[in-house]
Amino acid sequence: MSSRRLLRFALWLALGGWVGSWAFFAFVVSRIAFRVLPGNVAGDLAGALLSNLHWGGAVAGLVVAGTSWALGRRGLRVAVPLGLALICMASELWLSPAVAAVRPSTLGAASTQAAAERFHVLHRLSLGLFLAVHLASIGLVWSNVREDDGI
Repeated sequence: MSSRRLLRFALWLALGGWVGSWAFFAFVVSRIAFRVLPGNVAGDLAGALLSNLHWGGAVAGLVVAGTSWALGRRGLRVAVPLGLALICMASELWLSPAVAAVRPSTLGAASTQAAAERFHVLHRLSLGLFLAVHLASIGLVWSNVREDDGI
């Protein structure tokens, strides 16, 4: 197998795993969890699963950027996955702990209106970043398809 073919394999495997796992979480796992589990348990489960998705997204972003660079691709095909990897790491290291600290199941009876409002703001930010990363990773698939087709 040529090194170029191996690089393309790694790029497509990383993109496919990234897009697929995030879509499966968003459209299957989270919907089922919030339908069959109590809200606090479903939220705790989603938070734990997001940790794996964040780290996986960070690794996938670095692999996509690195393989794109090695394949001679430049510009947004390298910069976007690097930026998305940074967003994934920031979400995991700073945003997710902030959400967890004010999650109603964490605070229990000590939860206040201010904590609930902070939770909703942080949760909306987390959802927004998740959606942005997911849509941008889908955009990377399209961009790389166009590159591989020579368009």
